[in-house]
Amino acid sequence: MKIKNIEKKILCRIFLNNLERKKTLGNIYKYLDIERVELEKIIDNLISKQLIKKFKKNYILTDKGRKSIRIVFTGGVYDIIHPGHIHTLKNSKQEGDILIVSIARDSRVSKIKGRDPINNEKRRTILVSAIRYVDHTLLGSKGDIFTIVKKIKPDIITIGYDQTHQLSELRKLVRTNNMKIKIKKLGSPIPHVKSSSLRTKYKKKNQII
Repeated sequence: MKIKNIEKKILCRIFLNNLERKKTLGNIYKYLDIERVELEKIIDNLISKQLIKKFKKNYILTDKGRKSIRIVFTGGVYDIIHPGHIHTLKNSKQEGDILIVSIARDSRVSKIKGRDPINNEKRRTILVSAIRYVDHTLLGSKGDIFTIVKKIKPDIITIGYDQTHQLSELRKLVRTNNMKIKIKKLGSPIPHVKSSSLRTKYKKKNQII
C-alpha cells in the first residue's frame, strides 16, 4: 500500500505526540502547514486504511501504521557539541523517518568517564534538541540502558564512529530481548574530532573547560 508523503508526516507526528503525551491535532497544526479541513480528511483516510485509530480524544498508530514508518534511535553524551556529532546525527536521520536521541545521564557519564560532564543532562538535552536532524530527545535510563530501547522499539539503532564499545553490547541485548532491530555503525570524515580530544586541547591551552 502506497502512502503519500503528507500521510507519512502525519503518522510520524502521531507517533511523536504519543511519545511526548501531547494532543494530536493541535500539535500537527504546530509542525505541519496544513488546513484543518484537509487534515481531517487525511485523518479519516488514515483510519480507513487502518493505519491509525482513535483512542479517547487522541489518535494512535495501529501495528500497520507503525510498520509504515521507520524509527531511528541513537544515544550519547553530547557534552561538547562538535562537527562529528552533527555528521552522525545527520546520517542517523537519513536512515529513517524519525530520529530519537537518548542523552546520557550525569551519573552514567561520571561512572563511565570518571569525571562529571561540563554541561549537565538538562543543558545537554536542550542543545541536542536544537539540532535540525533530531525529532525527539529523552534522558537515558539510570540503570538498564536497554530500558528506553524497549520503550521506543526502534527499527534501527545507529552507533557513532567513536562508540565502538557499545556495538557488541547492543547486539547481545537485541538478541537477548528477541527484538528485530538493525544496528548500524556509522563512519565519519573527521574521526579525529572527539569531545575528549577537544577537552584535552583546551586544557593544554590553560583554558577553563
